[in-house]
Amino acid sequence: MIRFHSAFSHIFYSIVAVLAGAVLFAGCTGYGFTISFDQVNGLKEMDPVIFEGSQVGQVKKITYTQDAVFLVSVEIADKFSDCATEDSSFFIGRKPGDTAGKAVIIEQARPGGKKIPADAVVNGSPASPAAAAAASMEEMWQALGKKMADMMAQIETIPETDEYQALKDAMAELEQKLKDSGQKMSDTLKNDVLPLLEEKIKAVSDSLRQQGQENKADELEKDFGRLQDI
Repeated sequence: MIRFHSAFSHIFYSIVAVLAGAVLFAGCTGYGFTISFDQVNGLKEMDPVIFEGSQVGQVKKITYTQDAVFLVSVEIADKFSDCATEDSSFFIGRKPGDTAGKAVIIEQARPGGKKIPADAVVNGSPASPAAAAAASMEEMWQALGKKMADMMAQIETIPETDEYQALKDAMAELEQKLKDSGQKMSDTLKNDVLPLLEEKIKAVSDSLRQQGQENKADELEKDFGRLQDI
C-alpha cells in the first residue's frame, strides 16, 4: 500500500482542490464585478472566491491603477449569486487548506439584500470585518476592565463617607456601558465586572444600615439590582 508523506500529502490535496475548483468553474456561467483593494497581499489570478468555507467564484483579473489601487475582477457562479449583495464585505484572506495561498473572502452581514450589479466596482476591506469587530470589542473590554479596576482601587482609598457617591457614580457609568454594548459584551461585563462590585456594595450597604441610613443602602442595592437585570 502506498503511503503519502504528510507534507507531500498536503501539497497533493491542495493541488487537487485547486484543479477541482478550476474544473468546477470552467464551465459555469456567472456574473462578474470588481473589488477595489489598497493591497492584494499575494492574491493572484485564478485564486478562489470563498463564501462560508466553499468556493463560489474565481479571480479573473488583477489590475494596478495609476491611483495606486488594485482592481480585482471576480466572477461568481450564478447559483451562488446571492452571496454577493449590498450586505456583503470582501477581504483577502487565506485559501482554505493552503496556508500560503490567498483567496477573496466574502462575509455577509445578513442574508438577502440587493445583488451587486454586474460590472460594478465595490470597496474591499483590508481584513475580515467580523475579526476587526471582535478585536475592537476585546479592546473595549480590556479598557473598561482596567477602568473599573482603577475605580475600585480608588474607592478603597477614599473616606468611608464618600464611598456611597463613588459607588453610585460607578454603577451609573457601568449601566450606560451595558445598555450600549452588544449581547456578548454585556455577558462579559456581567460575568467579570459585576462580581467586583457586589462585595463592595454589600459592605457599604451594611455600614450604611448600621449608621441608620437605610435609604442610601436601599438605593445602592436598587442600583446594583438594575445592573443585574440589564
